[in-house]
Amino acid sequence: MSALPARLRDERGQAIVFVIAILTVLIGIGALVIDGGSWFRTQRHLQTAADAAALAGAQDLPNAGVGQASALDYAQRNYTALPAPTVTFPSTPPQCGTNSCINVAAQTSAPGILSRIYGAIFNNVTVQAHARAGVFVPSMMKNLAPVAVKNTAACAAISPACYGQTVTISFDESNVASSTIGLIDLTCHSTANTACGVNAGIGANELKGWIETGFADALPVQQWYGVKTGQTIGPIRQGFVDRAGVPLFFPVFDTVNQSGSNWYFHVIGWAAFVIHSGPNDIKWTPSTKSLTGHFVQYIAADLPAGDPISDTNNFGVRVISLVQ
Repeated sequence: MSALPARLRDERGQAIVFVIAILTVLIGIGALVIDGGSWFRTQRHLQTAADAAALAGAQDLPNAGVGQASALDYAQRNYTALPAPTVTFPSTPPQCGTNSCINVAAQTSAPGILSRIYGAIFNNVTVQAHARAGVFVPSMMKNLAPVAVKNTAACAAISPACYGQTVTISFDESNVASSTIGLIDLTCHSTANTACGVNAGIGANELKGWIETGFADALPVQQWYGVKTGQTIGPIRQGFVDRAGVPLFFPVFDTVNQSGSNWYFHVIGWAAFVIHSGPNDIKWTPSTKSLTGHFVQYIAADLPAGDPISDTNNFGVRVISLVQ
């Protein structure tokens, strides 16, 4: 008879062990849900701050000093009391050139609650985030006006002081090779320098529409575009008048080619030009075609990361993009 109480006592001991095991599992699940969720939210908040910091800093490149200051400012604006992130400027071709990319590495601590029962290591957990952003020249550009500008007439990265300075650019249809601008057919482009010889289907009203609203499709660099000559004057001039005072996006060409009576521009980048609205700023007659205004710098949106920025392709229109 004494064996039965002993067995019951053994079973009670086993039950206590089983209950303790179940409680340990439940506390572990609770720690995973509560603390793990808290750490994940902290990491996402930290990543958002790092992304914002990298994008803000990239807008100031290639000025690394200003870019670093902007990155630190934006990181702490987006995450109050965040320890200052580490900001570096990698140059890893072909993606990044000198001071064209910025890295932001941020970290903070997140407290544990239930997980503390597993050791002091869980009292505060280190959470990290990293972001890299870069400034690029768009390899494709939207909303273009049908006016190409010579690279020697456009503002370039090597002479940033020219932005905002008044200039006059002109189109001489009798001497296209010496012109600083020219009308182009945006519907035809090719890697071949004589592929767009027939542009007769593009009229003055269509050109006017492209000036006023921009060409709808994204167009590429490093291709040849056919030059438009002999167009009706009135609609084109009206298009320029209607868009005076706001940036127009011009393809930038570096060289020309001629085949018979047809001319071609080789496009290597993009510029933003604001036409002035004075009485002599828009001259578009059969004998004189010129525009007076100034070039501006512009950060384009809704475009993927393009080509690494350089002195030969940077004419003020850039795209900022996260690359890591």
